[in-house]
Amino acid sequence: MYELVHSRHSVGLSNYHLQFTPKYRRDVFTKAQVRKTCRTAFAEAAAKMDIDILALEFGPDHVHLFVGNCKNYSVPGMAQRFKGYSSYVIRQEHRDSIKDKLWGNHFWSSGYFYEAVGRITSETAQFYIERQQKKHWMNIDHGPYDVTVSAGQTTLTDFQPSHQGTPRASARGS
Repeated sequence: MYELVHSRHSVGLSNYHLQFTPKYRRDVFTKAQVRKTCRTAFAEAAAKMDIDILALEFGPDHVHLFVGNCKNYSVPGMAQRFKGYSSYVIRQEHRDSIKDKLWGNHFWSSGYFYEAVGRITSETAQFYIERQQKKHWMNIDHGPYDVTVSAGQTTLTDFQPSHQGTPRASARGS
């Protein structure tokens, strides 16, 4: 499991799964050099923010980034830094090889996907990323996947609400 992060006045865990897509969802990551440059740019941005990259994988038209130790940054702040710096570096180093795939001076689309991820095993993170990547790089059925749960592993369905009863009334009133 990922260890709790201890700082001067806090203890906790802050992990996120981020997914970014190039503008117009173009398949710019089919080129190994573009993937390598993006990976390096993300590593440099993470180092500047003192954030850990726990997993990083590419599809032909997107990137999955699993980061930890993010307590000092908002999700929009992290996305802006990762996307801004990597866009600059990729466009500087690969402008000629990607110019036919992009219009204008933008590399990334304006949106992104994010989800907070709690304490999970490294095997779970690896399984998730690999499972997501298989369906993007190969022409396979995108139906349900079989998931095995380790003995003693807690699942979402094991949790019950801590209180029973009716929801509280809205503060605005009716």
